[in-house]
Parts: sequence; C-alpha cells; structure tokens
Amino acid sequence: MIRKLGRRLPWSAGRPPVRDARPGAGALAAAPQTDAPAAAGDAPLLSVVVPTFNEQHNVPTLIARVDAALAGIDFELVFVDDSTDETPEIIARSTAAGDVRLIHRPPSEREGGLTTAIVCGLRAARGTYIAAIDADLQHPPEKLRDLLLAAQSGADIVVASRYLRDGSAAGLPGVSRHIVSAGSKWLSRLLFYERLRHASDPGSGFFLLRRSVIEGVELRPVGYKMLTEVLVRGRWSRLAEIPYRFEPRLAGRSKAGWWQGIQYLHHTYRMFVEVREVARLWKFLAVGASGVGVNLGLLWLTTSVLGVAAHPGWAVGVEGSILSNFWWNRTFTWRDRRDSRRFGMVREAVRYHIASVIGVLANFVAFSAAIRLGSATMPAGIAGIAAGFLANYIGAARFVFPASAGVRPHVAIASAERPAANDDPAVLTVKECAPDGARSDA
Repeated sequence: MIRKLGRRLPWSAGRPPVRDARPGAGALAAAPQTDAPAAAGDAPLLSVVVPTFNEQHNVPTLIARVDAALAGIDFELVFVDDSTDETPEIIARSTAAGDVRLIHRPPSEREGGLTTAIVCGLRAARGTYIAAIDADLQHPPEKLRDLLLAAQSGADIVVASRYLRDGSAAGLPGVSRHIVSAGSKWLSRLLFYERLRHASDPGSGFFLLRRSVIEGVELRPVGYKMLTEVLVRGRWSRLAEIPYRFEPRLAGRSKAGWWQGIQYLHHTYRMFVEVREVARLWKFLAVGASGVGVNLGLLWLTTSVLGVAAHPGWAVGVEGSILSNFWWNRTFTWRDRRDSRRFGMVREAVRYHIASVIGVLANFVAFSAAIRLGSATMPAGIAGIAAGFLANYIGAARFVFPASAGVRPHVAIASAERPAANDDPAVLTVKECAPDGARSDA
C-alpha cells in the first residue's frame, strides 16, 4: 500500500550553522540556500535509503520511528535488501505516511555488500534530498529531521557525527571496534585532508545529501565507508555536522568483522589512486621515495658495474632521479594539470629542474642554519631534507604544474551547478542495482 502526503513542513526558524568547506571560506554559511526543484513532478522532498541484511526484527520498529520522526514531511523509504530471512516480506507488508519501496537484490547482484546497496538506493531515490541510515537502529531515526533542517539551511552534505560534543560512539561493541573506528577515521583524514579536514566522523553511516552532490559522479565504493566515498568523489562545497549517540544494536548480530577492515584498506587505496585532486602531498612523497631508489641504483650501476668515476656517477644518479620523479609526478601526482600543448612536457621538465635546484638550495640553507645554531649533524640533516622536500613540493605545485584555469576545482563546485548532460553523464554506480523485475513497491 502506498500513501502520499501532499504537504511539506515549512523550515523558517531554528536553522543550525553550516560549515563552508570552500577554500578560503569562513566557518559559517552566510545565508540559507534556495532548494532546487525535485527531479520529478511528484517526487518527495526526502528519500531515506536503508540497506538491509537479515534485519527482520528491527525493520518494523525502524519504519515506525522514521514515520514518527518525519511527520508532516513528504518522504519515501527505499529499502535495498540482501536478506536471506523474512526481512523482504516484512518490508513488503509495511505501511507509513511516506512511500515504502523495496529493492530485493538477488545473490548475483550483492557484490560489494553494504556500500553497493547504498549506491543502488541512491540511484533509485527520487527525493531532492537523500539520507542513508542503517536498519539496526544504532542510528536514531529521530535525527533525520535535524539532518534535513541543516540541508535546508544550505549544506550540501550533513553528517550525523559520533565525535562531536554531545555525540557518542558508545554503541560500538568492544575496545577493538573503538580502536578500529578511531584509527580509520584519522587515517582517512590524514590521507584525504583536502576533503575531510572539516569532517569529524568521515566513517559515519548516517548522513544526508543533496541529489546534486552525486549527479554526474561515478561512485566506486568498497566495504562499508560510503560517506568517505561521497566526501572524496562527490561535488560539494558546504558540510554540516549534527551530533548523535551511536546506540547499541537493538536485535540481531553485527556484520562487522576483519574482512571489513581489509575492504576499508582496499577502498582507501582505490580512492588514493583514482581521485586526482586528493592526497597530492602523499603521492609526491611516494614518488620522491622511488626517486631515492633510482638515484642509488644508477650510482651503483655507473660506479660499480661500468667503472665510472664517483662524481660523474653521482651526477647520473641525481639526473636520473630528477627525470624519474618528474615523469611520475606528471603521470600520477598532477596528471590533471599536465600541459597538453605542443612541447608542454619539455617546458614542464625545464621548470621541474629549476624547482629541484631550489629544493637543493633550501636543503643547504636549512642544514647550514641548523649547524650554526648548534644542532648536531643528523638533526640538521633532517631539517635540511624537510626544507628541501617542502620547497620541491611547493615548486612543483605552483611553478611546474600550476592549477589550470580550464580545470574546475572538484571540491569548490557550488551545489547549484549541474554538470552538462553531454559532458558528464550521470553515473551513480558501476552496474545496474537491480533489474526491473527485482523491484517491488509496497
């Protein structure tokens, strides 16, 4: 049974502050943002996507609490179900003030688990705003209204955070789960600082976003960190967070285990390699480490094997490492900023050599200054290396591979901007989430 609710609740007061994540922007948004029209004429204001796997005991309570929390709001519940128990039958018999929709994925389409189920739900959702929430009631549905209110205030993505003041991660079972949660949070923030520096809980499974955040974006999640995927790959500029208490599971068993940890590492590696605009400092560091191997290898080859004198062999090693670093930084670290004009690579190579010389000078100045100040040789050497590395990175980023005016910044796109239909097709998932025959509306 499907029932639609015609009116929507006005949002005129009590709006929470919204963090603006655009480069150089202040901490709070200046003014509320006008909502774009829904994708379809009868589309709801909000779609709530719920991935389920054997949650037959939790689903009725979840639907009742969501229904109560969103009273007066035009919404739909989209269940993406991979269950082997009675969960899909229970969902199919459920009713609420909003639509209750079911996508039951056959075993052949469940590869990827939780995150691919969420992507499937994002694709099927019809609302102007889309929320994701777990079915185990560890995410309190009563917070959905707060998330929507923050989005109505101008945020592109609103995160329910366990790590804000008044929030809590007490529902995580055992010390090991707390350690894994905190460790994955800090590793993600460290690697993807450009996108996650304002996110206190990038691993949260409870969040809400505007549809425009994922339009034209190919999402390729692995494991269970869907929010991290959206934050790293999505088109957004404003982030808001709402504290919440992560509750103990009401019924059933947790699906978390060691395999999810392996998937998290795989997912992190995939984003590190595939997303061009993030983790440049770490990519540059990895390339520099490979250059050390090239330098030493050529030095050994020329002096020990070919019998070349020490200083010419050293020069060959240094030049080889500079050329190797340039090549890998051009094809990996700054591949989106390459000069594609005629002789562009030659111009970049010349500038890279100049930047490398500046890095050597910075190393020498820092080392000499440390020695003059009374430092021991090894600490002075470390200071020199750090100064040289920083100078090389800044030179490469600003002088060799400067941001092109023709490349649109990935994170600073306003939510009102939509990608051109011909240039950037809307791709939300690698594969169809379910054939038409596998979807039923209850």
